[in-house]
Amino acid sequence: MQRTALWTAALEYSQRGYAVFPCAPGTKAPLTKHGNRDATLDASQIDEWWSQRPNANIGLATQGLIVIDVDTGSTWLTEVEGRTDELGTAPLSLTANGGQQYIFRQPAETHWRNTAGRLADRVDTRGDGGYIVVPPSILQGGRRYRWDEDRELDLPFDQLPEPPHWLCRQLDALATETKSNGRNEPTRSPSTSPTVARVATGSISANAIPSGQRNATLARLAGTMRRVGMSRSEILAALDRANSERCSPPLKSGEVDRIADSVGRYEPDQIAVALVENHWDQMRESDSGPRFTGITSAELDANEYNLEYLIPGLLVRGQPGVIAGPKKTLKTNISVDLAISLGQCEPFLGAHPVATACRVGLMSGESGAATIQETARRIATSKGLRLAECDNVIWSFEVPQLGQAEQIRALKAFIETHRLDVLILDPTYLMMLGLGENAGNLFIVGSYLKSLGELAQETGCTPLLCHHLKKGIAEPYEPAELDNIAWAGFQEFVRQWLLLNRRVRYDPDLGGHHELWMSAGGSAGHSGLWGIDVDEGTRQDSDGRRWDVQMMTAAEAYAARDEASETVTRRRRERRDAARVDQDQQTIIDVLPRFSDGETARAIREATGLSTRRFNPAINELVSNRVVSECEITKSNGQKYSGYRLENVTGTTGTDRDTNAVQ
Repeated sequence: MQRTALWTAALEYSQRGYAVFPCAPGTKAPLTKHGNRDATLDASQIDEWWSQRPNANIGLATQGLIVIDVDTGSTWLTEVEGRTDELGTAPLSLTANGGQQYIFRQPAETHWRNTAGRLADRVDTRGDGGYIVVPPSILQGGRRYRWDEDRELDLPFDQLPEPPHWLCRQLDALATETKSNGRNEPTRSPSTSPTVARVATGSISANAIPSGQRNATLARLAGTMRRVGMSRSEILAALDRANSERCSPPLKSGEVDRIADSVGRYEPDQIAVALVENHWDQMRESDSGPRFTGITSAELDANEYNLEYLIPGLLVRGQPGVIAGPKKTLKTNISVDLAISLGQCEPFLGAHPVATACRVGLMSGESGAATIQETARRIATSKGLRLAECDNVIWSFEVPQLGQAEQIRALKAFIETHRLDVLILDPTYLMMLGLGENAGNLFIVGSYLKSLGELAQETGCTPLLCHHLKKGIAEPYEPAELDNIAWAGFQEFVRQWLLLNRRVRYDPDLGGHHELWMSAGGSAGHSGLWGIDVDEGTRQDSDGRRWDVQMMTAAEAYAARDEASETVTRRRRERRDAARVDQDQQTIIDVLPRFSDGETARAIREATGLSTRRFNPAINELVSNRVVSECEITKSNGQKYSGYRLENVTGTTGTDRDTNAVQ
């Protein structure tokens, strides 16, 4: 059996002294019974594993190593000037999820173990008892691990560099702290959150909380306090004061108690999801009895819970979703294609079949009616349709303000009037104008999204939000991840997603040509990654703008990008070489007037200072272009030699000339 790239790489790691074991293809899950404890240097065992699973990913045990695992979004590398340079001696793995892993050897007498978020926010360590997945492993969707340029793990184990001294001191401190705590968790100090202080003391005046908003507002305040570790009694004391001083009229004390109880039952790290999903409203009990119902395991097993896919493997009915991407990724245009495809039962982007036609609404508050009309016409044309025939699609050029009761009622009426199955809302930021500077506040954003989630449950309509990604993504031309979505709350709220990103930098000179990634996923279990090439043309084109879409697999997209990169590199090299030849030719032309009757190649070359490798192609090109001609030179010793002279120089021929010039 021919060895795969993963199989070969596993053997190479073991030969350098790194113990490896197989992980399930497309995942980081070990395939062996004891995981990283089964890691080995034995080539025969490695051959046995990978002969059974040739595409298994590679797990590398970190016993004796210390790996600094910097997740996307971390600022640790840039907090101190020169930190990245000081880590530059270590091999660097760029992970499939956009992180960076710096691999060092532990100094003698140290036994550093794994930590999570203790060295810094979003910075983990992997040491004794741990493992990492290493290149060329691939996760689902085609996301690949790769080594940074010239930073491969190609040194033997005992030649790996140790961490810099300042990092060793920090790792020693973590190890000491772990022993004293008896657990692998950071110690916590009392909260100094300004939000908590303001709620608890009332030292800063706050707005009144009107009837209708009291429960939700107090729940958000409680969530803020619980998130930073405050106890149920501390939260209740603060809520009692906020209720008496701010609520108009105040809630009954029993209602405040229930809010504190509902929030207090969650661990601090669980409260984010609880807020977005509004668990406490679901847990509230009235005097008439409990609200919860239950079913037996037998009933659960017997019931049928079917997922209905609007687009198989891509879009599920009834689950809120997001279409997200940075600028120049055609979010609006792709949303228009999705609306027409769903409405007319045409393949989405010409490649993904639609299960059945449904009613779709698209509300766009940014692009304007003229742009949407022009886009919709050419997309319909690309599908062999006339826009006027797309009667299952409803268009609106206004978007609602989420969180406002009257706006939600109007949106509900819009959905019911047009009997919509799917509603695409573009863009999200125009629907949350009241956020101000609170886009990073999960509790406030969550309250906006909650109103849309409740509306979806009431109407059965599937909402899809068009949104943007965070700025400054570490790898701007790799497939986007769910973590890249901007603003708090969205990752918790959405249950399915289409994420867009560019594969290469947008080039306006290419006339409306776009090369994109599209990744899909959802809690229903579907996932996928594709490359999309879109040619829109320009208004200056003779046949106007168009909508030509070509979809390809992730592997094809990576291969095309690699090939294009090689082509660009080759052309750049050719241009550089051509420019150098032009420069060398000019150097020769500048020197030749010194030798009006011609001179030998050696004499001319020495006069120019050019090497033989650069002189020969330049002089040959000049001869080919008839700028320089070949001639015969007679030296003072009577010997004749081949030489060169400028074509436009008149005078005696080389055969008539006698010279003492250097041969």
